Amino acid sequence: MIPSFSKLLLGAGFAAAALLDVARAADCGSGPYASVHAIGETKPSEDKGMVPWCSTLWDAGAPVTGLDIWYDDKQGINAIQLSYANGDKHGPFGVPGSSPQHQSIDWDYSKTFIDSLSLWGNGGGGQLGNIRLVLKDGREIDVGNRNDGKSKKTEFVIDVGSGIMLGAGGWGADNIKQGYFLFLKSKVEKITMTDPIFDDSPENLNAKQAGIELQTLDSDSHFNNKNSSSTWTWGKKTTRGSSTSTTSSVTKTFGTAISMTWEAGLPFLTVGGGIELSYETSTTKEQTLTSSTERELSWGGEEHLKPFEHIYCQANVKFGKSDLGYSAQINVNLADGSSWGWRERGTYSQVAWSDSNSKCQDKPFTGARRAISFNA
Repeated sequence: MIPSFSKLLLGAGFAAAALLDVARAADCGSGPYASVHAIGETKPSEDKGMVPWCSTLWDAGAPVTGLDIWYDDKQGINAIQLSYANGDKHGPFGVPGSSPQHQSIDWDYSKTFIDSLSLWGNGGGGQLGNIRLVLKDGREIDVGNRNDGKSKKTEFVIDVGSGIMLGAGGWGADNIKQGYFLFLKSKVEKITMTDPIFDDSPENLNAKQAGIELQTLDSDSHFNNKNSSSTWTWGKKTTRGSSTSTTSSVTKTFGTAISMTWEAGLPFLTVGGGIELSYETSTTKEQTLTSSTERELSWGGEEHLKPFEHIYCQANVKFGKSDLGYSAQINVNLADGSSWGWRERGTYSQVAWSDSNSKCQDKPFTGARRAISFNA
């Protein structure tokens, strides 16, 4: 049976203190786990100075991304520390100072997954003896005492489920008397983001014109130095990129190949009539985390000038850039039909351009960049 964190017993002495160096975590006894197999002391007891330990952050969406293991190649595993995708470190569990040897391994689920994990006892049934973890990119860690030649030890191949480690636990004192590892039971099929709460509303953003500014695309001028009317044509075309993006640790945490979408209305920068930009809540309820489009902008026209007339023309556009903080519900949907979720903060960013417009007048525009041409 997997011990519950809420039932963690505070033993006396240095070993117990070292074992209990962990932040409050989810209950190791329940979660979206593959089958669990604990190896080592078959009947750990408190009267031997042993205390239960467990570490997992599955309910916060943070899987394990690294292990530090202290061991003795004659006795077995003495201490374990877990590193999580959110930067937390839990442990060490056990007493690292009692071990002559130490190895570590870390990984990134956007690049690789766990291919296999095997555990061994120490040959006497009183301690976790050996850990061998192999990643799909070929790297591995193989530490402990399974090759000490004292006795033939049995390899226990652990069910690694989706290849994502969610935590570990067991019993221990001055070493790891019993240990087990927790893996996500099924492949992540889809992740959705729902129920966002943004740091500001479209109404307030529009009132402040937050992130929206008028920009000059081009300016030009022409002087008709003839004693007769003339026609002058000016203008250009260009493209500008519009985009939206959402910062979230989840894609990197569970792998880049996973489908992840918003299922909510979002405060989009939308193009109004002419040169206007404004914030509106989108009506489309399923949207990708990132998108980009190219917008063609054109300006200019044919101007008719009187004799000795000087004309000045300018093309403008409104540019919008927004980085809006939010909190949202993250929903992880597994291939077996089960799911779980948590709330997470992030930033919703967007860049947008309005339509362009142009205007000509008989005096210079203040601050305009000028490109003068003469009709000789």
